[in-house]
Amino acid sequence: MESLSLTATVNDVDIAYNRWGEGNPKRIMLVHGWGGFKELWNTFAPKLAEQAFDVVAMDLRGSGESSKPEMDYTHEVLSKDLYELAKYLGWSDGFIMLGQSMGGYVVLDYALRFPETLTHLIPSNTSVFLGRNLISKITWSLIIRMYKKNPEAMNRRMFPTFFKFPVAPEILEDFIVKSLNTPLYVGLSEIKHCYKENLEPQLHKITVPTLVISSQFDQKALRQATLQIHNLIPNSKLADISKTGHLPFMENPAEFLQAIVDFVQ
Repeated sequence: MESLSLTATVNDVDIAYNRWGEGNPKRIMLVHGWGGFKELWNTFAPKLAEQAFDVVAMDLRGSGESSKPEMDYTHEVLSKDLYELAKYLGWSDGFIMLGQSMGGYVVLDYALRFPETLTHLIPSNTSVFLGRNLISKITWSLIIRMYKKNPEAMNRRMFPTFFKFPVAPEILEDFIVKSLNTPLYVGLSEIKHCYKENLEPQLHKITVPTLVISSQFDQKALRQATLQIHNLIPNSKLADISKTGHLPFMENPAEFLQAIVDFVQ
């Protein structure tokens, strides 16, 4: 299924997005992670469209083909972009929001700010407290240092660890090349706010029906953080996707899809 490649101007920036299944009854917005881009969803989004979802996957401000102003990339800024995009689409009366990795942090922040616009919330493989313990602090300090010195070298080292099983070299290469569309000043600003701002004390306020998705073989610290999010959101459900690393929608799309379909039916 081919997607429509579109652009919306919101909050004085252009947000690029792809859309599948326009007009389908279940509306879902897909939010990528740190250094990510909308094309990450290209193989999974059509599967959602086949299940009667109207699917929108965007490049966050600063990423992919969206505008990249030099500014402070807080989660408040990113959430407000998503809110205005939802209004632009005519979705602000109710839609599903799914965020992967840093995108999970963003959608949780969004749910705290704009809960009236959501019917369902799905944070996946994420953390809202990167400085959880000494090991996490050391790990992320090293990642930030490596990224600041050479983003491409860091991505080449880090991206293969996202997968439980080896993937084709051309997939990794495409991942690395597209991730470099996120300028260094954007990536550093985003991760700075992920590192210093802890959303965990606020998660009990989320009342939107929530499905937390984890992976059997995600990085240990991220898996623990994801499971903690499930524990902190009242009445949330948990789907633990088997045989997959940090990107379950790529490694085990059938189980990932079924978890979403069962949750929103």
